[in-house]
Amino acid sequence: MSEPETGGSLADKIDYLFRTIRRPDGTEHSMEEVARWCAEQTGESFSKQYVSLLRKGQRVNPTKRHIEALARFFDVPVEFFFDAARAAEIRANLDLAIALRNAGVRQVALRATTLDEIDLQEVLRLIEDIGRRRKDEEGK
Repeated sequence: MSEPETGGSLADKIDYLFRTIRRPDGTEHSMEEVARWCAEQTGESFSKQYVSLLRKGQRVNPTKRHIEALARFFDVPVEFFFDAARAAEIRANLDLAIALRNAGVRQVALRATTLDEIDLQEVLRLIEDIGRRRKDEEGK
């Protein structure tokens, strides 16, 4: 498996959480916001510069308390940072939850629940065909 499939490096995981888990208005959490919250939770030093260094992979050995605080902030199990299989599972669940925020995706998913297996496979084939066609058009 490649690194992204196994959850990637610590920096990859932290960056993924920033890009994926957003504020209610859809904007990314700031380094300062994360650092302030984590410092309050741990009672330890936790600066926005430190968060930035972790996210960029320029600091790779944070304390257990820092990892636990990051996990709590982003509302993921701490295993996300240590267990490749759990990280992949958590990413898949987060990616699905994000996709379901889109009203069109939600409508397709809900309507698909009424289809039999043959019709469902046909819908999947159509979606894959459209995706390939779009990808080919972007490549031109």
